[in-house]
Formats: sequence, C-alpha cells, structure tokens
Amino acid sequence: MESDLRTRVLVDPGSGAGPVPEQPTESASTQQPVATDRQRLALNTAIVGGAFVLSRVLGLVREAIIAGQFGTTEQKDAYVAAFRVPDTLFLLIVGGAVGSAFIPVFTGLMGKGEESKAWNLASTLINASVVLLSLGGIIMGFAAPALVGTIVAPGLKPEQEALAVELVRILLLSPLFMGLGGWAMGILNARQHFALPALAPVFYNLAIIAGAVFLAPYFGIHGVAYGVVAGALLHFVVQLPGLRRVGMRYRLRLNVRDTGAAEVGKLLLPRIVGQAAFQANIVAMTSIASFLPRGSISALDYSYMLMILPHGVFAMSLATVTFPTMAAQYAERNLDGVRGTLARAVKVLLFLTIPSAVGLFLLRSEIVASLFRFGLFGEESTALVADSLGFFALGLVAYAVVEVLTRGFYALHDTATPVAVSVGTVLLNLGISWALVVGVGWRSHVALALSLAITTTVEMVLMWVLLGRKLPGWALRREGLLPSISKSALAAAAMGFVLFGLLYLLHALLPGSSTDKLEAIALVVVGIGAGGLVYLLVAKAVRSEEVEEASGLLLRRIRRGKRD
Repeated sequence: MESDLRTRVLVDPGSGAGPVPEQPTESASTQQPVATDRQRLALNTAIVGGAFVLSRVLGLVREAIIAGQFGTTEQKDAYVAAFRVPDTLFLLIVGGAVGSAFIPVFTGLMGKGEESKAWNLASTLINASVVLLSLGGIIMGFAAPALVGTIVAPGLKPEQEALAVELVRILLLSPLFMGLGGWAMGILNARQHFALPALAPVFYNLAIIAGAVFLAPYFGIHGVAYGVVAGALLHFVVQLPGLRRVGMRYRLRLNVRDTGAAEVGKLLLPRIVGQAAFQANIVAMTSIASFLPRGSISALDYSYMLMILPHGVFAMSLATVTFPTMAAQYAERNLDGVRGTLARAVKVLLFLTIPSAVGLFLLRSEIVASLFRFGLFGEESTALVADSLGFFALGLVAYAVVEVLTRGFYALHDTATPVAVSVGTVLLNLGISWALVVGVGWRSHVALALSLAITTTVEMVLMWVLLGRKLPGWALRREGLLPSISKSALAAAAMGFVLFGLLYLLHALLPGSSTDKLEAIALVVVGIGAGGLVYLLVAKAVRSEEVEEASGLLLRRIRRGKRD
C-alpha cells in the first residue's frame, strides 16, 4: 500500500486544476491541427494507460514476492511500521504540492510566455523541498527510536522496535529521491510529456522486486528496504532525459517572492491539511495494531492494498474524467450542469463499485490465496488478511463515492469543507477503534478495518449532505439517483446470491481448500466470470442505464464544459 500511495499522490489530477479551456471548432483551417491533437491525445492516453496497468501488475508481483518471503511475520510488521515515517515526510512536503498546486501555476506562467519566471518558480520549489526533506530526514533519523516507540508502533516487542528503527533510517533516503522524481513528473506532465513519468513507477516497482528477490535472501527485510531506496532513485533518474528535452533551466535559488510562489502556497495549504489527516489515520491504525497479535499490521496493510485496487481503477478514473467538466461548468455558473455531471459520475461509480464490494467480500479468501499464497504466506496469513479484507470491502463503496464528492467540492472552489470532514473522520475513527479494541476488548485487527469502514461511510453521508447546501437540488431523488442505485443494488444482490451458491458447490466438488493456490485461482476466475455475467444480465433486465454508460464515461474524454 505504502509504495503505491506515493506514486499516486504525486500528480492528483483533481486537486486544483482550472477549468477546461474552450476547444476550437473544426473549420477548414483547423481540421488538421485538431486531428493531430487528437492523435497525440490518443497516443499519450495509450502510453499512460499501458504504463499504469504495468505498474499495477508489478505492484501485485512485488507484494506477492514479499508476502512469500515474509508472510505476516514480525519482520514484515516492523517493515510496514517503519514505512509510515518516510511516507509521512514525503506526503506532507511533496505529495500534495505537485498536482494540486504547482502544475496549474507553472502551466499558467508558461502559457503567458513567462518561461523564465516559470523555471525560477520550479527551481525555488524544488530547492525548498530538498532542504525540507533533507532536514526532515536527518531529524527523523535521530528521532526514529522515539517516533517508533511512542507514536507509530509503541506496541512492538523490543527486538521488533529495534528492527523498525533500523529500517526507518534506511528508508528515509527514499523521500528525497521520490520528491525529486515527483517534481520531474510534474514538470514533464505540465509540458505535455507523459511517457517517462508514466514509466517511472514501473522502474520503482522493478527495483523493489529486485531487492526482494536478490537482496532479501542475504539481508532479510533490510534487502527490501534497499530496493525501495534504489527504486526511488530510479524513479527520478529515468525522467532526467525528459527534463533535458523540455529545456528545463534549473537554478540554485530559493526565493519565496518568485512569481507564483504565493499562489502555490495558497493552493497547497488545504492539501497539506488533508494529507496530514489521511496519514494520521494510517499511522493511528498502525499504532493500535502494534498492540495486537503478531501479523496484525501486515494483515491490515495487505488487505487495505487489495481494497484500494478497485478504488483506484474506478473512483480515481471517474474523478479524473469528471473534475475538469464540473470546474468548467461552475465557471459558467451552470449549476444544473455540475449537478448532472456529478450525478452521472456517482451513478456509474456505484454501478461499478457495489458489485466489486460484493465480489471482494465473498471471494476474499480466494483472492488473498491466489495472489499471496506462497512460501511463508501460509494458511494462517491468508486467514488474517481475508478477515480484514472482508470488513474493508464493506467500506469500498463509501471510499469511492467520497473520492468523487470531494472533486465536486473542488469544482465549486471549496477545499475547506472536505478537509474539515476528513479531519473529523480521523478523530471519529480513532475513537471507534480505541473503543472496539480497548473498551469492548475486541483485540483483533478486524476491529480496525470495521472502524475504518464505518467512519468512511459516515464521511460519505456528511459530504453528501453538505454538498447539498453548496449545490441546491443535490439529493437522492434528483437526476435519477435513487432508481439507479436501487437497480445496481438489486443486480448486485442477485450476483451475490448466485456467487455464494456457486462457491458452496465448487468447494464441495473440489478436493482442496479455498486457500490452496491453484484452487483459489480457479475459484476467483470462475467466480468473477459468473458473478459479472449475472450482474450484467440482471442489470440489463431491470433496464439499468449504467450498463452502457459505465464504459462510455470511463473511456470518453469530455471536451467541453457542458453536459451532453
């Protein structure tokens, strides 16, 4: 989870971009340039999409290899806990800056022909982040024993705590390299160069895989940490030729008065608060899990990663596609258009995530076994991860809807409300988690997964209600939302019923158990195929409009700021 998160937040496409510019009409004089632009867009989309899929596949391979070598052991718990420290440093300093603050301002300066000012701004921000990441890394390196022992994982055994401290000090090199890679990615994307930024996460994952395969047998979990540092360095280095091609003019300067610096700071502040709230949630879960039985931290990490996969594919894709449209519609004061676009995105998102949640819940053991069952990741590890994955699946729909609703607030130029709700959700999650683990005495990592699912659902409801105050008429009954949700839920229920019966029958017929890798793979393939077919057939039968619209909205680039 932790390494995928870094590459995802670098260029969050919905966090501060302006409205989509008007597209030229296709007159005789503009047909060829428009066609060329479309071809370039298609090529860039293919490159980014292919690299994204490859990076996701390699991410799963990476986790499968690490799982086979370390399972849910105390070493893996220490590694996951240690990663929280450099991740926090990275997210707070660079993670929210590039996509939400830097790219819009940098692109604006370039568009005005003020290239010198744009490169001065880039140089200042890069240098500032290098200074902050370096100082932060040094301070956290010295403070690692206190950070691990009192905040991140105070419940670890002494030998685990010592291992986590060692790993923290190795991993603290990675935020600096990832930060440089993040700025390179932002600059290249802003200059319409996508190939190298898209490939950078691929090299990052390859290096970690190499560390796990070639170094871990000799250095243990330290070998994986060395791979992370090497991957972070590669993430930056592979993009250097691209910076040369776009004519980057780096300067050794640190001037907060550079043109655009104040605007970047204004855009960045709410994002930093939001990132801090998100990371506080993750650290809090790790801290509480450190007091639970061995493997709890690792199990939560594996299961969260599996839950976030469909979220990334569906929610992030829809948020990316719909945000520019909503921003442009709001700029035209077309609130009906904003509401219509948002409603359509939510309907399609629910159409995709409701069956995903049902399938993830019913096939949880088989999915975990098919991906991770190898080496030290045995039946006990499979059960640990599957248990928490079942509860995480209950919150998948809420996670996805929150992603799109947040973009709705951003389109309305309101960043404060989602940040405030996020902070409140973190506090609520801390309270419920503590109550379940300490008050009720439910000393299991699944209590933390359940708490996160509950509080994310509360967050979704709050954001839905508050958005109604900002966007008059936004409610379940408007825009066909209630009928659409009902049809998706009915189709998912039918799918779940058939899938449950099919799994029962297959378990009875097959000689092994659902945690045997080959049988698990067969069950996942058959289950997904049969479940998906039943879902689509029932959705067709009840005349769900989202059957056709789902693929269309995910793949179609909306060019103008008006609803079709």
